[in-house]
Amino acid sequence: MIANNPTEVNIFLLDGSLIDEEYFHTLEPQTTLILQKPGEKVLSDADILYDALRRVNIDFLAAGDKVTQFLTENLKAKVALLNKVLNKDDSKTVLSTKDEHPEWFQDLETNCTTKEAYMHRRCQDRIRTYLYKTIEQIRGSDVYMNDHKARQQLLRTIAFFKVQLKEDHYFGYYFDRSRAKTGNSRDDNDETDSSRCYEHCPCNFSHISYETYLRQRYLRLPQSSDTSTTDVDSTKIDETDARRLVEAEKNANDKISCIYRVKPSGKQIAICDEKGEFKCEGRWNVDGCAYGDRHRINPYKSREELALFSTWNLDHK
Repeated sequence: MIANNPTEVNIFLLDGSLIDEEYFHTLEPQTTLILQKPGEKVLSDADILYDALRRVNIDFLAAGDKVTQFLTENLKAKVALLNKVLNKDDSKTVLSTKDEHPEWFQDLETNCTTKEAYMHRRCQDRIRTYLYKTIEQIRGSDVYMNDHKARQQLLRTIAFFKVQLKEDHYFGYYFDRSRAKTGNSRDDNDETDSSRCYEHCPCNFSHISYETYLRQRYLRLPQSSDTSTTDVDSTKIDETDARRLVEAEKNANDKISCIYRVKPSGKQIAICDEKGEFKCEGRWNVDGCAYGDRHRINPYKSREELALFSTWNLDHK
């Protein structure tokens, strides 16, 4: 039973990702959540598993060290060999639906019925994880906790990023091969048409105007129920500062203007090809990948490649 004020309770996924109300409504049914009350430390599933293994049998961890050693010795050749094995059969790569390729969807906790929809959602989740981990780090910084003026600007910035990411569909189309460039004459077809998006995409959720969102979502303007609270804490200071800021802007200008402007969504083009293959473009500071044509992956091909793709860093883009 949670006796605390609901606004004081944080909600995390098992991987340690902090989620908010909007993200909560996009989760699959039966998703396991972790509730964190003030002062509590959140342990992810990886932390719990590690601790359990350490208590039960240290040999498991020793085996893990041997695996690590194996992966660090001549890794280039071993990855090439693994890639060759996984790419041996590509006959089912072009299949899309759960009925056509049921083993690809095996053990996946999803309502998605096509590979494209699932990959679209996975990309959105990856971008959301980046966002929420950044928010968590910002809220734990000295500047955020001790500088009221800076806190207001950071809250506005966080709100703006959430709205802009929503406008950009959280870049879910990056992993969606149905959005790949085809090289035909349909250069400006319907890549910006949100009606082509999936049910899980935020563009299909009802929402208030962007300006209202930026005013209220993270400024945490007081609601009527807040008046009964007598505790003075940093949240209340935030609310008071926000209200004063809005009132000052009202007095300065009859029409409240927003300091940020959300840009319309651009073309929704995947970073893979029509078959779903991703090619490494190299590190951010070099031209091309040092591994050449061997550093590629197609998560649409098999369940094994889909699992391997989750470890792929896309920072090189």
